[in-house]
Amino acid sequence: MNSPELLPTIPSLLHESSTSALEWPRLRDHIAGRTFSPLGRAWILALEPCADLPWIDQQHQRTAEMRAMLLSGGSFEFRGLFDPTLLLDKARIEGSALEGLEVRDLLTVAERVAAWRTLIDPPPNAPRYDWPAIDALSGSLRAFDLNPLLHQLRGKIEPDGSLNDDASPELRRIRRAMERQHRAIEESLRKSLRGLNEGGSTQDELITIRGERFVIPVKAEFKRKVPGVIHGSSSSGQTVFIEPLETIEQNNELVRLLDEEQSEIHRILVAMTRALGDNATAILTGTAILAEVESHAARARFAIDLNCTRPTFTNNAVATSTATNNVVILSGAKNPRISPEAPQTRTAPPESNPTNNPVISTELRASEASRGGSGETRFSTTTPYEPNTQSPDPQLSLVAARHPLLELRMRASAREAGTEAATPVPLTITLTNEARQLIISGPNTGGKTVSLKTLGLLSLMAQAGVPIPAEEAHLPLFTSVYADIGDAQSIERNLSSFSAHVVNLDRISREATASSLVLLDELGSATDPEEGAALAVAIAQHFLDIHAWCCITTHLTSLKVYAANHAGVLNAAVGFDQQTLTPTYQLRLGVPGASAGLNIASRLGLSPEIIAAARSQMSTQTADIGAFLDQLHDQLTAAATERETLRQREQQLAREKIRLETEGRAEQKARTKELETKLNSLIEDFAYQLRETVKAIDDKTLAQKIARDSATRIARLRREFSEQFNSTVVAHNTGADKADPNAQPHIPKGIKVGDLVKLKSLGRQARVDRIIDAKTYEVSIGPMKMRAAIDDIAEVETVKVATPLEAARKRGGITIATANDPDYMTSEINVIGRTADEAHAEVERFLDRAFLAGLPCIRIVHGTGMGILRRTLREFLRNHPHVATVTEPPQNQGGQGATEVELRQ
Repeated sequence: MNSPELLPTIPSLLHESSTSALEWPRLRDHIAGRTFSPLGRAWILALEPCADLPWIDQQHQRTAEMRAMLLSGGSFEFRGLFDPTLLLDKARIEGSALEGLEVRDLLTVAERVAAWRTLIDPPPNAPRYDWPAIDALSGSLRAFDLNPLLHQLRGKIEPDGSLNDDASPELRRIRRAMERQHRAIEESLRKSLRGLNEGGSTQDELITIRGERFVIPVKAEFKRKVPGVIHGSSSSGQTVFIEPLETIEQNNELVRLLDEEQSEIHRILVAMTRALGDNATAILTGTAILAEVESHAARARFAIDLNCTRPTFTNNAVATSTATNNVVILSGAKNPRISPEAPQTRTAPPESNPTNNPVISTELRASEASRGGSGETRFSTTTPYEPNTQSPDPQLSLVAARHPLLELRMRASAREAGTEAATPVPLTITLTNEARQLIISGPNTGGKTVSLKTLGLLSLMAQAGVPIPAEEAHLPLFTSVYADIGDAQSIERNLSSFSAHVVNLDRISREATASSLVLLDELGSATDPEEGAALAVAIAQHFLDIHAWCCITTHLTSLKVYAANHAGVLNAAVGFDQQTLTPTYQLRLGVPGASAGLNIASRLGLSPEIIAAARSQMSTQTADIGAFLDQLHDQLTAAATERETLRQREQQLAREKIRLETEGRAEQKARTKELETKLNSLIEDFAYQLRETVKAIDDKTLAQKIARDSATRIARLRREFSEQFNSTVVAHNTGADKADPNAQPHIPKGIKVGDLVKLKSLGRQARVDRIIDAKTYEVSIGPMKMRAAIDDIAEVETVKVATPLEAARKRGGITIATANDPDYMTSEINVIGRTADEAHAEVERFLDRAFLAGLPCIRIVHGTGMGILRRTLREFLRNHPHVATVTEPPQNQGGQGATEVELRQ
């Protein structure tokens, strides 16, 4: 038989994924930490990104359905799942017997599988989730039914793995015989102890056990006075343990019963093992399904926590032509070489901006003709940017994306500091099929490398079936992800930083294709700046030629110029505040960024003389480009400020609108109240006139009849008028139809059995005994029962459930007092050393006091010993009217030596 796979089988793994450089294992460990079973954790840890789109879509769909289930308040218990393969293989062996703990663990798995089958295939009237992908995953489980197995085994294994007395009638008979034999032996030994104690021969009035035989302690000097068998002595030698002659046969009988008990236990375990083996296929199938389901639940919890979104995958076809002009998005920039009097270009409306960054779009093209005969590169402005509505959708688009590990670390730091957690500055990147290469520049510590890692890690997450932290995500389907990030020097391989980067770049350049994502950090660094710049441009050109998706961070001006002059390449910059000389960590697409090395050095306190000398060494072209970029970013900041001002004005208008609506509602409420008062006054005047008219009637009998009838009719009309008036007001305020329940506040809602209701027809209070349907109830007034329509119910009073003590104290003339204040009453009793009868009496008295005090649960400490006291007490407790449940605490809280009891409320 082929066993189902308990770990994922992932098709079409990426040729290269750079998981270590992009910290995929760290993120995977974090998601695995959101599972509750070792099997679910192992499933997550085996997760890898792949290039099989049907598998990826299937994973995202299942995670989305589990997310919807969790958000709707649904849940499922995954604790207790483990790999049951070895135990089930053992269970299939004829005549084998699993240990009690092993049977318990397999039974827990079977219960989880049965519960899941009920969840996906509920009874006809039970709620049903709309999750087609999860339903398809679990479909094979419908062929199995584990309920007969659970009915056969459930309740027969204790939490510690021992068998319950109800495991079989024979086991119950044997254990009852053992208990009787225990009592007989104890009674016989007590008689012997009383006789010996009078002569001072015994060390203590105590019955103990040695080698499964009951014995009594006797002082060593009197051991010859007690006829019997010695079963050892104390460590000091002052006490010997003797089995009196009259109890030897009784102990022999007890040993025989113990042997019978073990034989019966073995027989039951063999039967249980055989039953589990017969259902091994169902258990393995369900376990494999639940392992994946838990992985989706963990991913769903991660997605809810970080507000993630499901990515979509766009067509990754290679463009047939890359001859289009490159569009670089700027913000009303001016060239410092152009006269200040030059006309300003018109800016496009903010809606045309393809990103969430505060950028007002203006087209700036760097044409080959702008270089001039001297070869000097200049920026030139052209016609304003107009959105092209015919262009295809972006192939790669991340809107307001966040690095998940960075956000989690910021949350952890905030928790440690006791402050409110901040979120990373969101990243927005948009690349098209015609412009697949992005050059990111800007100051040190500005977030260039984080942008690179965010793009790479989110791509791996998307292709591993994990939702990504972003508002929107449209990604190509990558067949490989290459990342050259950080210092890759190796002393063992005799490689410097530059050599290691070159070796890595050589491998990437040979293996990367048009469906690859290439991430290069600080390309061209760690060597001579001129040679490094030339090499960086050549490498970037290579990846542009093969049409690979590529993102490069740099400080090199040559790469910024390369991006401006080549179709298919976009510039981007991380923000820098010129006033405070600090990075803003915002990524702005379409503009190159200045490295601001001198500004940062100045902020860090480097000597002004050194800074001035450095500035004098800069070439005129470099200074002009730096000035241009500084001016450009100032204008972008101004645009962002203006947008923020507009947003604040919109918020102010919204608040004013709310204020006016509130005042209008208050005025309307006042007018409604005034109208209601006037109408009530008219009704009162009418009733007064009617009463005066009745008084004028000479026939007293007729007058009394008319008075009664008119009073009843006026009361009914007043009630009906009030209901219609309220309904009309609500309908007017909400726009609801008068038949809508929301427009009928006079109709009571939420009536439950046991509530007290006021009947309009009788003017008396009745108790609800039964709900016949949504509009009819069976009520009782004393011994009289009747049916009442919902229209006849005026008000509802919910009856609070009181504790027995509270209920008793409410009875007139009765005073209930407990030995101690219930707030200080202990919830634990210790009966170690008591006989069964003594323990029963003490526990029963303690139960009564705890029940009257309203305690929810108590704890009984009885010790381990031979288990006699534990079994008899638990049997007594299970039949006690005050007890709801009897459980054994965990091993670290007493285990078999204690019992926890939940009391009825």
